[in-house]
Amino acid sequence: MDIKKKKILVFDLEVAPYDFDTYYDEETKEYLIKFANTEEEKLKAIEGLVFTPFTSQIVAIGMMDYNKREGAVLVNAPKETALDSSSKLASEKLLDYDIPKPEEGTESEKIYNEQNLEKLTYLCGSEKEIIEMFWKKIKHEGYNMFVTFNGREFDCPFIMLRTFLMKSRPTYNLMSGTDFNIKGYHTDLMKELTFNKHSPTGARRKFSLDFYCKQLGIPSPKADGVKGDMVKDLYENKEYQTIADYCFGDVVATGNLFNLWSKYLDFNNS
Repeated sequence: MDIKKKKILVFDLEVAPYDFDTYYDEETKEYLIKFANTEEEKLKAIEGLVFTPFTSQIVAIGMMDYNKREGAVLVNAPKETALDSSSKLASEKLLDYDIPKPEEGTESEKIYNEQNLEKLTYLCGSEKEIIEMFWKKIKHEGYNMFVTFNGREFDCPFIMLRTFLMKSRPTYNLMSGTDFNIKGYHTDLMKELTFNKHSPTGARRKFSLDFYCKQLGIPSPKADGVKGDMVKDLYENKEYQTIADYCFGDVVATGNLFNLWSKYLDFNNS
């Protein structure tokens, strides 16, 4: 793709399941674990509820404008929660790529010349509020290319269905087309690195974002010790700052991975 002609948004979700013991009535509990016969199977079934938008909620949405180098994390927390985005900026070099050279005399050229992340903002609100902020940003900026890691399977359907549950309306259909013809508007790096059909073993085996980053020399989003399966406990303990920093780390890693992919494996950008 011609990156200079696209308005590219890199994004990632962090989610946490509802508490199984307190959130559901007894009939619903039985339904959710009806195929589990042992205690181990029941525990596994309950743990798996984190991945579905009808049993889990969005706790953070990380966003980054790839060309403008502007980032934001929208956190499902009380509005008055004080979060500091500057600590993340000061502690590391966030973006390890050269953005395409824009036309001279434009605002984009000014951002290009600064060669750093121009703006990073952390905002808090209810889940419905942060979801609506996400869709408004997409509409306002006119994004026409979305970059994710496993977004076709998870992030895109999850946020579409959570929006539906909030009785709100998306401003962009992130699930249009089929899994094989989304390249016009969505680069899912998981699909690209497995050539659209991963297998348990062999050359098309899929790996985690953390693994790909380590092999390619990209700073890992797990470097600070936080992992995805910790988000539930972090959220319950109201550690919103840790969640926001971790979420944005995932977004930056995805952006850096996209940069390498577009440079070396995107044959539409040769």
